[in-house]
Amino acid sequence: MSTDANALSIIKPLAISNSSLITGGSPALTNVPENDHATWSSATTYAAGDRVILVSTHRIYESLQAGNLNKNPVTETLWWIEVGPTNRWALFDTSVSTQTVQADYIKYTLEPGRAINSLAVLNITEGTEIVITMTSPATGSPGIVYERTVDLTSLPLTSDWWAFFYGQRVAPSQSILLDLPSYTDCVITIEISGSANLAVGVLLIGQQQNFGIGISHGVRVGIQDYSRKETNEFGDTILVQRAFAKRANFDLMIKKAEVDSLQNTLSSIRAQPVLWVGSNAYESTTLFGFYKNFDILISYPEHSDCSLEIEGLT
Repeated sequence: MSTDANALSIIKPLAISNSSLITGGSPALTNVPENDHATWSSATTYAAGDRVILVSTHRIYESLQAGNLNKNPVTETLWWIEVGPTNRWALFDTSVSTQTVQADYIKYTLEPGRAINSLAVLNITEGTEIVITMTSPATGSPGIVYERTVDLTSLPLTSDWWAFFYGQRVAPSQSILLDLPSYTDCVITIEISGSANLAVGVLLIGQQQNFGIGISHGVRVGIQDYSRKETNEFGDTILVQRAFAKRANFDLMIKKAEVDSLQNTLSSIRAQPVLWVGSNAYESTTLFGFYKNFDILISYPEHSDCSLEIEGLT
């Protein structure tokens, strides 16, 4: 990754609301139902361990006590505990590991209400293909302004002939598109095909901001593993596998005119999850997370150096 590589892209996800997620239709415009559990009712008495959903918050709640009657899951924290997002909305939360799960085919239709130029699908499990279609009603019928098919076929880990025929294959776990056209009235349909275990961790759309003239050599990438090693009373060591988070350290050169803009942008997204794309050539330089530290060194009259330490979300 030399200094003439692609600029660093920062994409702040557009919040998806009830009004921007289009449901209904035949066939369904969004085909993942929100029926994980029964909807909470103030007239129902719940036992300890019973689970309900609230469509207003798109969250799942579990009853902590027996005789749970007319206790609002949002406000009555002694009676309810929040478990997580509903299946339909899991890919819109801030966690990569909470996935929307549906066998064979997942479809979402979004109406952002503003121009966007970037889309990302992250933490894909057993997917085979993604089809993205953007339409603009203002352009007439059918109004298609963008179509893209992404192949998620498994590929060999290495490029030799033996690996091609006999070696282990790994399927892409993410797809990032930074070339969507800008239409303020756009409607975006995302169709993901796969196996019976198809799942998606994150679906985000937004506007990219590009900085710098390329990520410099010396990028460091890795993971923070939250698994635990435990030893029981008999001396046996047991590994407890838990979630992990990607991390990266970027050094990039930026133009003089970008110094204040980059500082203001980073200040405005502190403690917020965004998508960072360091290089299209390395999937490991794409992270959904937040920066821990950044430094801008005004090194030269026309250029400055910036260091970024980024931690991904689990």
